Amino acid sequence: MPISQSSSGETMSQPAGGSSILFYDGACGLCQRTVRWMLRHDPQGRLHYAPQQHPLAAAVFARHALEPQQTNSAVLVLHFGQPGESVALRSEAILECLRVLGGAWALLAGIARLVPRTLRDGAYNRLAYNRHRLFAQGDLCALPTAAERTRFLDI
Repeated sequence: MPISQSSSGETMSQPAGGSSILFYDGACGLCQRTVRWMLRHDPQGRLHYAPQQHPLAAAVFARHALEPQQTNSAVLVLHFGQPGESVALRSEAILECLRVLGGAWALLAGIARLVPRTLRDGAYNRLAYNRHRLFAQGDLCALPTAAERTRFLDI
């Protein structure tokens, strides 16, 4: 991953342009479990990951007029740093991650998209609202392996 410096002078790794990056809540046990699951099901390394607390998240959120406090959501950035860069939020972010994983996961995402987004996002929002209470962070801070580490920013 390319290296850059933040405005505070700290060194940050940046994914290659065109990558897909999932920004997740680094303090959420459910989010951490989801990332670990995606790592296991993405041996080709199509997705990259960073907590929403990462400095790059603030820059991407500002670029897309997203307020981190209001988002309360997984945020998937598609085509990072490219002219066609876009973001997917909530259930659409998760379904788009499944599409990127490919195979049966992409088929499952296609089927799940038959459910209206308002219903999918309603269920997502309900789970997101309760995630800290239902899924404690505790023992979920397992360090990524050396191979997985390249898929995280600043680890």
